[in-house]
Amino acid sequence: MNVEIIGDRNFIRSVQEHGGVWLLLAGQALYALPMDGGRALPVWLSAAEAESFAQNLNGNVFSPVFVPVNAFLGAAWLGSSSLHIIDVLASPRYGHEALTYTADELRAKLKT
Repeated sequence: MNVEIIGDRNFIRSVQEHGGVWLLLAGQALYALPMDGGRALPVWLSAAEAESFAQNLNGNVFSPVFVPVNAFLGAAWLGSSSLHIIDVLASPRYGHEALTYTADELRAKLKT
């Protein structure tokens, strides 16, 4: 079985079991990466994973914030036209390529 398929199944199952994802915020500022036509949003399965990533950011002012899956899929996050989230990076770590979903693909997988 393909390693990416296993990673996908594990990530989706974990998000469903935990009931949400962790994002990095600094006040109202969301940590996201610029990309053509929008932004890529990194998300983690635990506060510890998000905090570990944040510690490697220059001038780290970001803190992990839990977002329930229903809110994450809704208009405030993935469905927000103002945030322009095109891709979601699943539990990224420095030095490793993250499993990447389009916002629509992740929304469809988590709704099932």
